[in-house]
Amino acid sequence: MISNNNKNDVITTEIENIAKIDNLSIKEQREGSSTSTNDEDRDAQRLAELGYKQEFKREVTLFVQTSYTFSIMAVLPNWLIGFGGSMSAGGPMSLFWGLIVVMPFVMATGLAMAEQFSAYPVNGGVYSWCYLLSSKEWGPLMSWLCGYIFLAGTLTATMSAAYTMILMFPGYSLLHHTLIDILLCTGKIDIINITIRANNPMDSAGARMGLYIVFLLLGVFYTCLGLRFNGYLNRFIVFWGAIGTMLVVIIVPSMAQTHPSGKWVFTEFLNTTGYDNSGLTFMFVSITSSRMEFRIAQISEGTKNASSSGPRGIIIALSSAMVQALILCISTLYSIQDVEELQNSSSPVATLFLRATRNEKLSAFLLTILIVSQFGALCNVLLAGAQVMYAMARDYCLPNSKFWYKLNGKQQIPVRLLLLVAAICITVLLPSLASDVYYEAIISTSVICLNVSYGLPAFCRLIWKRNDMPKGPFDLGKYSIPINIIAVVWVIFFGVILCIPSVHPITPETMNWSCLMLGATVIFALTFWQVSGRKIYKGPLQTITGE
Repeated sequence: MISNNNKNDVITTEIENIAKIDNLSIKEQREGSSTSTNDEDRDAQRLAELGYKQEFKREVTLFVQTSYTFSIMAVLPNWLIGFGGSMSAGGPMSLFWGLIVVMPFVMATGLAMAEQFSAYPVNGGVYSWCYLLSSKEWGPLMSWLCGYIFLAGTLTATMSAAYTMILMFPGYSLLHHTLIDILLCTGKIDIINITIRANNPMDSAGARMGLYIVFLLLGVFYTCLGLRFNGYLNRFIVFWGAIGTMLVVIIVPSMAQTHPSGKWVFTEFLNTTGYDNSGLTFMFVSITSSRMEFRIAQISEGTKNASSSGPRGIIIALSSAMVQALILCISTLYSIQDVEELQNSSSPVATLFLRATRNEKLSAFLLTILIVSQFGALCNVLLAGAQVMYAMARDYCLPNSKFWYKLNGKQQIPVRLLLLVAAICITVLLPSLASDVYYEAIISTSVICLNVSYGLPAFCRLIWKRNDMPKGPFDLGKYSIPINIIAVVWVIFFGVILCIPSVHPITPETMNWSCLMLGATVIFALTFWQVSGRKIYKGPLQTITGE
């Protein structure tokens, strides 16, 4: 007979053996649970030290945080969509070397932001960092100003992401109508475009706006499902983007009938901008056309072990995006069949795919890869906009903040703010029905506002807290100040050249209106500050103190 004690021992041993077979013992399970709890406690404690209570569920892992930033940069669709027009501003040489020049400065800015993230893991991001890195006197104003500039950049980036998806749809019509002509090698695609434009429903401004609204609302609907579903999307987009990039860089050049020489790819300079000085053209136009759009966003208060995972996610995502952009650049340049076609085509990316592969269905499949990738970016930039607006609302930085400061449902999502983002994005883009120049201004505004907002925390740190910023797990050590200086100088330089028109002579159609939109954002923010902000905005201390 076996005693009850012996029976219990046998049962316990069997349970432990089963756990070992699964590579996780009961002891390890308890330790893992304890570690997870400790991480959450540390995250909540650090948040409390910064003046906030824990409100979001900690569901975001390092992989999701990395994929979130990687997806929001959307290198695959954004680079391919814009490269056609960029060929006029320096040609192949400027696209490749423009990337090489930009990358170190982008990484310096990313490193500075990663260090700030580690010290201050809050949802407000750059908006909150400006306050925490400034003096008591200047902190509220710098934070307020940065918040509205970043918000303008995020909203216009949302518009750009949704509208860019529409720009790919004419490509399907182009593929359908021009396959026979290309196979027979008759005519240019720009000539054919003139013929099909009259019968292409997507060339209707109303149809484009309708499709834009549909994509935007689909993005809002998916984002409302919560951070967990956003994590599912980002896991998918990372693999989708990686596989899609591999397919593009392998299929397109391998199927192309001819390939330009290495000398043409790396040294050919084409300048049809109207500017006489080639050096200035490369510096002021080509670099801005390199298509390395720098976007960093975070889900700080929903991330597990945010002080470590957030910075690591930024660095990994930036490094991966740079490698992806460089590979895409070289592959695309070696696939070009006719530069003039790309410059004049209404859908350069469809032209590139079709000329190289000579296969309509395959080209349509490659376009689909880009559209799905861009939808992932759209959902993420929507979430980024809602997150920063939520942080601004709880700090009384938005009009009628009490109404907007609300999380809905079990998923704890700021649904009201997501709907507000959608309403703003629809209303602001309506003037594009009358002019394509307006949409170009929207894209430029997105890039310049985001870059200015990324540089402001580093600027505040250098002015007020050069050596006093708290150290998080990610610390640049003795390189911190030099890297922050490089980041600030780059943002100032890049901000200036982003305001320069890309074509000369300057007309109302070729004018770069982003400087006007940036000025309007700053004027609105300062006016609102003077009227009420300086009276009600006290900084990031409301949710703990109950102010």
